Amino acid sequence: MADTLDNRKKESYKIFDEIAGTYDFLNHLLSFGIDIYWRNKIKKNLPMKNDLEVLDLATGTGDVALTLIKDKKVKKVTGLDLSKGMVELGKKKVAAKGLTDKVALHIGDGVEIPAADETFDVATISFGIRNFPDPQRSLVNIERVLRPGGRCMIMEFSLPKNALIRAIYFFYFRHLLPFVGNILSKHKDAYSYLNESVEDFPYGDDFEQLMRNANLKNVHRYELTFGIATLYIGDKH
Repeated sequence: MADTLDNRKKESYKIFDEIAGTYDFLNHLLSFGIDIYWRNKIKKNLPMKNDLEVLDLATGTGDVALTLIKDKKVKKVTGLDLSKGMVELGKKKVAAKGLTDKVALHIGDGVEIPAADETFDVATISFGIRNFPDPQRSLVNIERVLRPGGRCMIMEFSLPKNALIRAIYFFYFRHLLPFVGNILSKHKDAYSYLNESVEDFPYGDDFEQLMRNANLKNVHRYELTFGIATLYIGDKH
């Protein structure tokens, strides 16, 4: 299964192209609206500095970008994603809010990151790095494009420690979520892949070590909603 999953990660943007039309609706439905709280947690951990320029990788339909631009410390958000379908939807959302001068979404690779060195104050990824074929290389490039004093914030699913919560979580992720998600998105296995990619991801201490390997400092994490999600933070010195 590992080989198959690795191959799917390389092509995962195609899955998101196919489910773009229902993605936002299902994101809110299947997370019971907690996704809004999670995104605001990222906003609350922005550096205490004005005129922040933010890079949001795996930006999807731009929900994180649109959340962060609400903070008065943020000057501009640039979003990158390989899924054309998701980015096109995101651009419509940005235009509808009259924010095209402050939020720019583009087709772009979150691993290689087509940006010059030291061009952003903050880099974020929300529930996307587990889909990257090479998370370590992405983190190295994030460190590269951050200015000194910049911050990397990555939100990703994790596995709860509590035995009861973990059992409920596995039932939901392995059975209920794929069943409902695949039916409503009209995709045969997009939400089955979601579950597989979550369980394959190196969360907790292992992911913190990947961040340290990329030369990020002050690495720490906040476990959210019983450990279902984790916000990882690291700074560039």
